[in-house]
Amino acid sequence: MTRPLKFIGSALRAGSATLLAFALWSLWLALGGLLVVQSYILFTSELAVPDFALRRFERRIAEAGLRATFARTSFDPTGRMLVEDVRVSLPEFAEPVLTVRSVYIQFNPWWLAVGRFEPEEIRLHGARATVPAMLSPSGRAEDVIRDLDATIVPRAHLIDLPQFSAQVAGVTLTAQGALAVAPFVIKSRPGESLAELVSTQFPLVCRQVIAIAGQLEALEAPALDLELIPSDTRGAIIHADFLAKGLTLNTPLPLALRGLHATAELPLLGPPAVTTRLEISVAAVNAPERGEAHEVHASLAGSFRPGGFQFDPRDIKVTADSLASRGFSARALSATFVPQPLPKLDADLVAQLMGEPLAVQARADFSDRTAILRFSGPISPHVLTPLSTLLKTEVRQYFDFAALDCRAGVVQLGPDWKFEKVTAEVEAQGIDARHVRIDEGRATVELDPRRFYSPRAYGRIGGNFARGSYEHDLQTHQFRFLLAGQLRPLAISGWFRAWWPIFFRQFDFQAAAPAASVDAGGFWREGRRSAIFVFADVAHPVIRGAALDRVRTRLFIRPGFYDGLEMLATHSTGLAQGTFTYSVMPETFAWRRLDLDLASTLDPALAAGIIGPIADPVLNQFKYAHPPTLKVTGRIDGAASPGGAHQTFQIDASTRGEFRFHGFPLKDVSFAAALRDDEIALDRVEARFAGGVASGKARIWGTGKERRVGFDTTLKDASLGLVASAVAGYVAEISGRPAVPPGKFVQEKANVRLDLAASAEGRYADPYSFQGSGNAILQGQEIGEVPLLGLLSELLKFTALRFTSARANFKIEGAKLAFPEVTLRGANSAIDAHGDYALDRRQLAFNARLYPFQQSDSLIKTVVGAVLAPISNVFEVKLTGTLEKPEWVFVIGPTNFLRALAPEAGAVGKPRGPVSAPEPDPTKGTVAPALPQAPDPATTNATPPPASTLPPATPAKP
Repeated sequence: MTRPLKFIGSALRAGSATLLAFALWSLWLALGGLLVVQSYILFTSELAVPDFALRRFERRIAEAGLRATFARTSFDPTGRMLVEDVRVSLPEFAEPVLTVRSVYIQFNPWWLAVGRFEPEEIRLHGARATVPAMLSPSGRAEDVIRDLDATIVPRAHLIDLPQFSAQVAGVTLTAQGALAVAPFVIKSRPGESLAELVSTQFPLVCRQVIAIAGQLEALEAPALDLELIPSDTRGAIIHADFLAKGLTLNTPLPLALRGLHATAELPLLGPPAVTTRLEISVAAVNAPERGEAHEVHASLAGSFRPGGFQFDPRDIKVTADSLASRGFSARALSATFVPQPLPKLDADLVAQLMGEPLAVQARADFSDRTAILRFSGPISPHVLTPLSTLLKTEVRQYFDFAALDCRAGVVQLGPDWKFEKVTAEVEAQGIDARHVRIDEGRATVELDPRRFYSPRAYGRIGGNFARGSYEHDLQTHQFRFLLAGQLRPLAISGWFRAWWPIFFRQFDFQAAAPAASVDAGGFWREGRRSAIFVFADVAHPVIRGAALDRVRTRLFIRPGFYDGLEMLATHSTGLAQGTFTYSVMPETFAWRRLDLDLASTLDPALAAGIIGPIADPVLNQFKYAHPPTLKVTGRIDGAASPGGAHQTFQIDASTRGEFRFHGFPLKDVSFAAALRDDEIALDRVEARFAGGVASGKARIWGTGKERRVGFDTTLKDASLGLVASAVAGYVAEISGRPAVPPGKFVQEKANVRLDLAASAEGRYADPYSFQGSGNAILQGQEIGEVPLLGLLSELLKFTALRFTSARANFKIEGAKLAFPEVTLRGANSAIDAHGDYALDRRQLAFNARLYPFQQSDSLIKTVVGAVLAPISNVFEVKLTGTLEKPEWVFVIGPTNFLRALAPEAGAVGKPRGPVSAPEPDPTKGTVAPALPQAPDPATTNATPPPASTLPPATPAKP
């Protein structure tokens, strides 16, 4: 048993030694071989890539639906592999979509020993991505990525990108960072292979890239730097920083941007959209022929869809240090845009517009380049300069201001951004509206290239204010404004030419501004085509120096023409109302014509002050105690009138109390007067004179020393004494002599009543030049009493001759009144007389025959009359002296009866019988009507008979 065991042990030891020797030799052989291989590798720099590695790489590319070819591959023993001239194609396209000049791969060579190829670093040089010709708009293959150099470091769950640079669609792109691997494992739809995904998505990506590339062509020297931060869900979050020297756009409007800088943070992958913000700043923005902005910054918040690289902004905020457009300038601009589907855009802006803060809401449509701007805030007066340029008219000619605040302002820009209209509600101070200074105002205004319109406006000028509207055609300069308020006309003189202030300077409204309304229309710079309606109601105005309590008027005014459609004036003395038309020469403002139709109870002195010196020749002929009631219709033509200076008036007047016409005293007068230049005709004259009633007509005509007066008048039941006193005073006044106080005759004859009819004609300034005729009747107990028997008549009263009535016909012959026939009758006597009265010398020269007791019926008087009957027919009285001191003697009487029978009695003259009144001379008649230049008081001895017994007066021809 021992020996077999030893044999087995020896066999085992021998076998073990053999195996050990074999193993050692095998190891040495392996080490030797390895040494040989290592020596070969050591001394050899390029080796062929193992087929299994190439096959695996090609298989992975094929799985993605791609086809790859290599011009040359090599690697070195240190684990570095170089692949040159790589071309990657899609099955659908013949030309390659990706070419790489060289790919450098760093890997662990030991993994090749086990058949694995795991790159540790990949470097791409000279890569280029191309859009196939069939997908390119130009019909030929186009590069979208050029000069791509990148370093890629794969890790377990990340891909590091320490370096990346390329030219992408003209943009210099640089990137660094890392990407998470997990999100790249994409399964769009169950069962869809990677190749199918590539083949379906590749055309879409190409088209998007081509579209983006076309937009990027407008950039000057663009550069994009990306920083990739790994994300387990998005692959990477990209911090993008974009720079460009400039950007030129033609749509939606021509723009040139300089110094463009944009930053954003975007996800790389993932279907859900994310909210992100894009920050853009531009050093300068220039819109040719429209404006420019500086230091513009935009912040865009919106939704980003990584799959299509689509950004939908929801909130856009823009700021700018300065903005200038067509002469307008703004600073500190801040705008918020509310995106609409392009090409539309809404925005809210706040800016310092030409020094004043202004808020604007804008809505723009870039397809037809239209916009609506809504604004509010203060407006700088400097905006008027560029606005004038836009409107091609100097706006300050019509409207300027010191301060203006706008509300509800709207600017409309038509196609191609053409200005169409601006409307606003404004409040302003220090307004200069067409050379009229307005302290403050409020208005709704509308302005377009053709028209300025303010449908509602309010303005204040000191104590004046007005509300109304204004419309102005900027092309034709036609205007119209309506104003109502409290307004002094001179305050708006700047709106009119010289004719307006020249007319209204005649009015003083210092006490109160008129409550007025104005409707004015016409053409600026063409005053003749202007027409104005004015209504005014004013308290205590002063018109040409005439102070009134109130005036209300409605005027139609054209340059040089003023039509008073309605006029009412009140004063403490009465009121006046009517119409007038006043015209002047537009060039020289020389007075041309005044037409009046006026009813008045005012003091005519006020009317004289208002009408002016032209009215003096008419109104100065009248004096009155109480203002008359007048109805005046007529015309006054000035020297500038085509027919020369003329005046024509029809006056109906009545007054109570004392009234003087050319100094002749009357009372309670009413008359109708017609004035034609130097001729005045008075018809239907009625008045009270000397206690009686006068009526008649008169006429004045001629000029200078040849001016004449004619009258035809009757007087009934007047006091003889008052008539004598009034006529004496009038004659003394016009003769320039002092008035004679009432004497005994006036006092004694106060109760004697006079009826008179007279007509005469003479020179206006010469009371002793009149020629005419008349008759008179006297009634009363105090006509006359003659003491027939001297002192004995005091005892025997029946011997005194008393007269109670008298009749006379007379002729007016210059300074003399001739009485062809005078008869006096009484209860106990009668007288027939004839003679003259000298007006200038106030002398009586009458012869009278007395018939005592012819009218007596008493017994004693009858007896005495019978005794004296033989001699009564030869009593003749000679009357001389004056009315105040008459002297009379008997030419043939009881005391010189015998002397009368003597031969020398013939010297006295033969007794004459009663004198008969002469027949009226048909060639002598009365003259045209006029208030009389009254005769001397001596005419009071002539009393007309009643109208029924007197011959009618026949008017003489003037």
